[in-house]
Amino acid sequence: MEEVRASACAAPGIGTEVALAARRALAVEALSSESEPRVRSLLSRFGEFLEYGFELRSLGQVAPVHVEAFIRAPSASGVAPSVATMRLRRSTLRLLFRTARELGIVEGDPSIDVKLPPRTNEAARPLTDDELEVCRRASLEDLTSTRLSVPWALGEATARTAEIPHLRRSDLDLTHGRVWIHGSSNADARWGQLTDWGARQLVRNVDRNAARVDDSLLAYPGRGNHESRRSHSAQAIRETLQRADLLGDPHVRPASLAAWAGVRVLEATGQIDAAARALGMRSLDGAARAIHWDWTDAELLDA
Repeated sequence: MEEVRASACAAPGIGTEVALAARRALAVEALSSESEPRVRSLLSRFGEFLEYGFELRSLGQVAPVHVEAFIRAPSASGVAPSVATMRLRRSTLRLLFRTARELGIVEGDPSIDVKLPPRTNEAARPLTDDELEVCRRASLEDLTSTRLSVPWALGEATARTAEIPHLRRSDLDLTHGRVWIHGSSNADARWGQLTDWGARQLVRNVDRNAARVDDSLLAYPGRGNHESRRSHSAQAIRETLQRADLLGDPHVRPASLAAWAGVRVLEATGQIDAAARALGMRSLDGAARAIHWDWTDAELLDA
């Protein structure tokens, strides 16, 4: 009996097996500097999910039901994952189990049979004005918190989830109701015009954190890498959309907020190039697709 106990204690746990396969996978796969930390974090969370959520002791015990539960698991705030997030989780687990088979840790791959909704290639549709008002109310958790309202306010000024976490108090020009958006790999730097509602949220944030220095971040409290920052902002926007009960529409995504802002500029100016500049987009066709504007629509051209 003592020998059995000693053997059990010596046997590697599921966390050790996941870590071993993860190290091998990351050493072999040529992942980008942005993707590697995210994949590493996903695999670590998967190991903890299996160990503490299902009390599994080895990867050989993992079944498709366990994999699907992880892939579809909501965030800590209860927001359901997007299709893109679920697909990233599944592809990461396939990498894990492929490597684990090569190492002789497992024989099969329980992630193969997990089915997910199809990926949509259509651009996110713009929110309507009525939907935007519902989202504004949904972002106000209480009378003091700006955790959701500030990211939403910056999104109304055209900032994307890749840009929101990098914006600082020093980027604000509240006198003129605007914010300097630094751009990203897909968007040019620009001034974003705050809505009246958005300006009020940022004033609340500045007043509430009056002791902070001018270079403090507006919407991201951590010190994570680019991917974790972007994920944090996307999650904040998605949480607001979920609170507003809009995530049931597959065409409503975080990009729907910036698309609303682009439509707003187009309606105010009648010029697609003005909307493209406001969104930081380098292509008029790309801007038209982003806001679901059909340039052949005679009614809009004559407006």
